[in-house]
Amino acid sequence: MKPLRPFRRTLRAPLAGALLGASALLWGRQAAAVESAAEQLFREGRALLVEQRFAEACPKLEESQRLEPSLGTKLNLAFCHERLGQVATAWVGFQEALITARTAGDAAREAFAKARIDALAPRVPWLRVRASAGDAGADQVTILLDGAALDPVAWDKELPVDPGEHVVAAAHQGEVFWETTVALKESERVDVAVPAPAPAEAAPAEAAPGAASRPARSPAVRLPRARLLPEAPRDGVRDERSVRAAAPGVLDRLVFEAGGFIGYLWMEADEMDVCSSSGYGDCYYALAEGSFLAGATGFIGYTATERLDLGVRAHLSLHSSAGLLIALGPSVSYPLGDRFRVGSSLLFGTATQSGTAYTEGYSWNENGYEYGGDMVEASLSLGFALGLGAEIGMKLTDSPSGSLFLQATPLFLVGADGLAASLPLGVAYRWN
Repeated sequence: MKPLRPFRRTLRAPLAGALLGASALLWGRQAAAVESAAEQLFREGRALLVEQRFAEACPKLEESQRLEPSLGTKLNLAFCHERLGQVATAWVGFQEALITARTAGDAAREAFAKARIDALAPRVPWLRVRASAGDAGADQVTILLDGAALDPVAWDKELPVDPGEHVVAAAHQGEVFWETTVALKESERVDVAVPAPAPAEAAPAEAAPGAASRPARSPAVRLPRARLLPEAPRDGVRDERSVRAAAPGVLDRLVFEAGGFIGYLWMEADEMDVCSSSGYGDCYYALAEGSFLAGATGFIGYTATERLDLGVRAHLSLHSSAGLLIALGPSVSYPLGDRFRVGSSLLFGTATQSGTAYTEGYSWNENGYEYGGDMVEASLSLGFALGLGAEIGMKLTDSPSGSLFLQATPLFLVGADGLAASLPLGVAYRWN
């Protein structure tokens, strides 16, 4: 049997390696499944937020946060609770997000969380449970708030609770001896005094059936958010996610943008008109000139899906050759990652340009018909024009209400009397 031992040794290492590799592959697949489940829940929750189905969105975001904690999920979850009217739960959530963002050095999200905390703070109801243990030690008395035991450290301290009814109960040696229900509105502060349990010697040795008079304990609704603010978890994987869906914005699901730009306009136009020289007749004018322009652009839209805004874009600019450009039309806009945004527009409008135009044609004066050509000053228009526009933006910074972009909005118009092309570059602020 001895000659087989070296053979066994040679098999042992490959077999061990294969088993380790299989275990690693299985673990990797399980980890990927968990990550995929968290990501899917996050996307579903975000989609429900956009549709304003907050009661369905919150559980999905909570489960996603449990599987894969992240700052983006925490902010979306806090916003969801806020929209459900659970202002204390939302306030606590934004407090946790603030700590996480500060730890991660995310100044934009820290500022956003701080803004939401400041907005919610005046609306949060506060409940103080004043307790007296009496002759019984505090270690023998348990105070429950909505079915969850309160740490004695939280006794006699104001606790943030959501608006609505809350059940406060007290138990001694495992038996509930007192219970009450309190209703709180937004911004309200209520104190509840919990009596001490009756001394043991005051109780009869054998109580007759039905003699004990204690309120029947109503079914408790567990609201674990009625607690002291815990240490916030460190951020997870999805740091790159925008807080856009979490931000309340100017109006629900409405998006506004305003910006200014400078750029260059090239226009070619021709038209038949009365000759500028004395006499009567028709002349043909042709102009091809470029000029610098400055103006404003705006967008108002509706968040149709998580990553798609539908709306209307407008351009208005004046240029150095005493002309203008006006364009307006339906537009779509969507983000590319966390920093870039692109879009396209179908535009209707017109442009005018003043400059030196070449003219030629027949004219009539006191000497009869004349034909000739000349360079004259003229102002020409495209007439009604149809065109296309684009939006290319790079985010510069975030704020609690929106984002500032470096943005280019090139456009091209074709009219009955010519064409125009504009290349503007500027900055725009988008509220969302």
